[in-house]
Amino acid sequence: MPFTQLPRRDGTFAGLGVALPVILAMTILVTWPQVLTMSSAFAAHVDSYFSTWRIMWIGHALQSDPAHLFDTNIFHPSTGTLAYSDATLLQGAIAAPLLWAGANPVLLYNALLLTGFAGSGVGMFILARHLTGRRDAALVAAAVFVLAPYRVEHFMHLEMQWAMWIPLAFWSLHRTVDERSWRCGALCGLFIGLQVLSCVYYGVFLAMAVSVLALALLLRTPARALTALPPLLAAAVVAAAVTIPYAMPYIENSRSLGERPLRDLMEFSATPMNYLASPGSNLWWGWTSDIWGSSERRLFPGLLAIVLAAVSFLGRSRRDAWVYLLLAALGVELSFGINGTAYRWLFEHVQMLRGLRAPARFAIVAQCALAALAALGVRALAERLRVDERHAGARFAVVVLLLIGLESLHQPMSLQAIDRPDSATGDVYRTLRAQGRGVVLELPVPRLNALPGNDSIVAFRSAAHWYPLVNGYSGYYPQVYAETLHVMERFPDEESMARLQRLDVRYVIVNREWMPAEQYTALILALGNDRRLTPLGVFKSRNGEQSLFLMNRR
Repeated sequence: MPFTQLPRRDGTFAGLGVALPVILAMTILVTWPQVLTMSSAFAAHVDSYFSTWRIMWIGHALQSDPAHLFDTNIFHPSTGTLAYSDATLLQGAIAAPLLWAGANPVLLYNALLLTGFAGSGVGMFILARHLTGRRDAALVAAAVFVLAPYRVEHFMHLEMQWAMWIPLAFWSLHRTVDERSWRCGALCGLFIGLQVLSCVYYGVFLAMAVSVLALALLLRTPARALTALPPLLAAAVVAAAVTIPYAMPYIENSRSLGERPLRDLMEFSATPMNYLASPGSNLWWGWTSDIWGSSERRLFPGLLAIVLAAVSFLGRSRRDAWVYLLLAALGVELSFGINGTAYRWLFEHVQMLRGLRAPARFAIVAQCALAALAALGVRALAERLRVDERHAGARFAVVVLLLIGLESLHQPMSLQAIDRPDSATGDVYRTLRAQGRGVVLELPVPRLNALPGNDSIVAFRSAAHWYPLVNGYSGYYPQVYAETLHVMERFPDEESMARLQRLDVRYVIVNREWMPAEQYTALILALGNDRRLTPLGVFKSRNGEQSLFLMNRR
């Protein structure tokens, strides 16, 4: 009997109250020990600084100048720089009121990060509950999605944990086709839009996956196809209404920045062997990390998830299993990028794919479909073993969940202590604010062949003043910054000083913590003897010493 005919006496959301604590426990397990240091540490990676900066910038811009939201303070004098990478607009908008009230941005970043894990589990529970009619199966699907090794690989990427809209879009799509509901169609479009606002990558992937799933569902019930088309059109209209305005800065940047270099696509296109590689921190499968995988290409979904997915074909819902197997195969094939066939063809015909660097991230679609198959597998097992949900289902679910949790055990996440940007180097930035607004350059800048250097930290700290900043970190680097870095290799010679004057730089900050002592001393002496600069002081901070110079007007 297909899931569309299953009796649901308790409704799709039944059991969610019990599931929430379990999903939260899964989230704590997979991110351990992040929950112990929510306001004082985050993942030891440059993208943690970057994600926190994005949240802070959105809060600042929405309050001070919403019309220039995408014109951030980094990479001066470039504009539209928030769209150089995923803007995480939804997460930033959620955090904004709390930032205005004085909340710790590090705490907010970590809370949003963990919300991504937990929210994904909730979304998967709702989808799997709808597919199977069983709470135990839905909980197992949530565990497969939350505890996936793929998520550990991307622990530092805030946007890539916000995948809850994928299963929710699938759920509302099923209801749209089954019930020919305009309301569910609009809801499906809204979920697609929210996914774009949360993670552009996943939003693009979801739009493609929903199209394939809708076609599969229509072909499976052709008698309902004509009556289901109008609500499906409503989904497309709502999704377009949400995403098109948001897409405009990205489209504009694509004209000036161009397509992703082929070397990026080659580096981040998966291979079949990557689906055997797990993150190195996994206690059982970590040995596969560098044998069959590399950065962003460790895509092993978990052995138990694969077994349960295979078992799904032993149950009564084989047609449903085939639909989600198709969706999983689509995600895997597209994750191969230029190593596959489908993506190479789509790359030639779908403009929006040309700005995406990492096709391997299509694995999230495969992981979501696999979780749905695992739920169908649990239902099939329960049918074969005659496990009644009311009496033995809870014990059955506990056993499966424990096995999945055991397989998912990994070493504690690597965290680094972090201060708020206004306290990390408070004295120098207070002096900066007292002097008045002006363009800032922080030294040392990275070499072109050693990006990003410390620029993500510099951008993070710039939240203490929000002045225009020559430095920057993002998915793209504008040509003007590349030219500056090239010239700055010989700083402080005449050409580099002239470059700073053309950029209208007013403040130069030299950070001793990132320089050898001899190099720092020599640079400070050279700048102190240059008539184009006025020393404003040497400032102690928790991270070392900083020297501040004012560039005199010509």
